[in-house]
Amino acid sequence: MKFGWMAAFGLAVAVALTGCATTIGRDYDQNRVGQFVSGKTTQDQVIATLGQPQEREMESDGTTRWHYQYIVSKNSLGDYVPFAPVKADTSGKDTFLYFDAQGRFLRAENNQSNM
Repeated sequence: MKFGWMAAFGLAVAVALTGCATTIGRDYDQNRVGQFVSGKTTQDQVIATLGQPQEREMESDGTTRWHYQYIVSKNSLGDYVPFAPVKADTSGKDTFLYFDAQGRFLRAENNQSNM
């Protein structure tokens, strides 16, 4: 009877570990970036659409680069038990938006990955 309880506990721990996840950034709709019009869309409109960027950088030429990022890594039993066949499932998206000195959208660079 004692073995049955320990096996159930071990199974519960394994199931709990498979549900652990690490998240970086805040989710945003990367598809909506295609709606921005170069020279017309303002920074306020971008914020209304995507929310605040994770990072803002001013370039030497007066342009600004905003960075949106969202990464999710779901751990699996293979991350904790050697020789288990399954490892973490990681997916992410990065978007860099560039604005002129007047705060108008210039262009975007989108990246997505699934590992």
